[in-house]
Amino acid sequence: MRRFRHFKMTPMRRCALWMVAIQVVMIIGIMSVYTLQPGWPTLTSLYASGEAEESYTDVMDPIILPALPETYTLVDDDRPYFTLLPNGLSCFTAATDLMKSSNSNSCNCLAGYYGRDCGIPEPVWYACQALNNCTDFKLRKTPRRLIHGLNINHELEFFQVRLEEVGDVLDVIIVGESNLTAGGDPSPLYLLPELRKGFMGGFQHKIIHIFIDHFPPEGLTDGWFADTFIRDYMGQEGLKRIKGIRDEDLFLLLDADEIPDRNVLLFLKLYDGYPEPIALTLRWSIYGFFWKRAISGSPLVEDVTRIEAISTMRMIREVYDNKVMSLRRNYLTTEPLLSRVKAYTLNGHPVMEWNIGRVGAYAGFHCSWCYNAEGIRLKLMSAQKDDKPRWGDFPEKLDLGYISRLIHDGRWFDNTKPFFLAKPEEDRLYAPSYILKHKDRFDYLLNLPSAGNTTKSS
Repeated sequence: MRRFRHFKMTPMRRCALWMVAIQVVMIIGIMSVYTLQPGWPTLTSLYASGEAEESYTDVMDPIILPALPETYTLVDDDRPYFTLLPNGLSCFTAATDLMKSSNSNSCNCLAGYYGRDCGIPEPVWYACQALNNCTDFKLRKTPRRLIHGLNINHELEFFQVRLEEVGDVLDVIIVGESNLTAGGDPSPLYLLPELRKGFMGGFQHKIIHIFIDHFPPEGLTDGWFADTFIRDYMGQEGLKRIKGIRDEDLFLLLDADEIPDRNVLLFLKLYDGYPEPIALTLRWSIYGFFWKRAISGSPLVEDVTRIEAISTMRMIREVYDNKVMSLRRNYLTTEPLLSRVKAYTLNGHPVMEWNIGRVGAYAGFHCSWCYNAEGIRLKLMSAQKDDKPRWGDFPEKLDLGYISRLIHDGRWFDNTKPFFLAKPEEDRLYAPSYILKHKDRFDYLLNLPSAGNTTKSS
């Protein structure tokens, strides 16, 4: 004990002790925020029944990963997408019968691909035929980089499907997530805690997470204002963190329940010669891929979702003023966008909407309200205050049994039936390929559940 009697607490030692104490407090705080918050549902508690073949990381056994990237520097994609054959032909490798092409004077395209080098997928082929510009496409020396922005609430399974489907052709993903619902009410974070535990670890190096911690009062009475705010905030804050953006790089804006077609995105990266902005026509399903949306007045005629989704970064900056929601709303013929469009065109960048996809040759999938009954109830309670009629304000609409019957019967909350059953045996584009490869896990989305059996998912 004697040696401690002569210990002197010098200013330097006092400072060192304070530094250690502060670091300990910070570590405890970070762990509590990202992994141990009481009341924050895990992905498993939201979706899984406990019998899933694949399950997400258990909350009681977290993996502390390095922080998600604060910034991301775009790099060029140098992967070899084309094969140079001995006869001098250059063909798109994934869509060409290389053996036949080696003994021919043209690239022999596999089913669903067209063009001199077999690089044009079917949805794009129909789109360019409509504009008579299929011969305008020129292969780029360097692929464009593709920046994808979206906002997320509890659509974590669809977030995984998105990345498994198209993650390899996305260069960076900006994800906006808030601790407030679209109606301004407090909400747990669903995605960030799972990312911190290793969810989608193979893609985390290119995920920029934007935390939205405030909600504009105007959003309580104006649903469009609420929608615009969260998307513009995600885009503006996310784009600030990306270095090396070029004018010709592409920005893709989608909702969490919209999954684009990989082949379409890859074409847009590899080629020049098409107009902008670009709209995508998506297969429109409700509750699951078993219900298709019908055109009003035609109960067995399929309707589709058509959204303005893609433009160059030059157009995002010079026409949309970095407000990415303006791309989706597409008010190009009204001010202030009209004046910017005219200036943009005078500078050599013509503006013409180009729609990719049609029934049977979709540019992706839109699976609206595709959750189990618990997930639908959560969506109802998270809706905008101005979303009239706001079905979540009616207690009877929140009953899980009632929601289960809606899913089974193909009815909407107003008791109408604007949906009809799809025929998976006849529909070659029934669902995204990742979902089809994991049929047991996604059975609740692929097969119409029996009455009373829609509260569980995988």
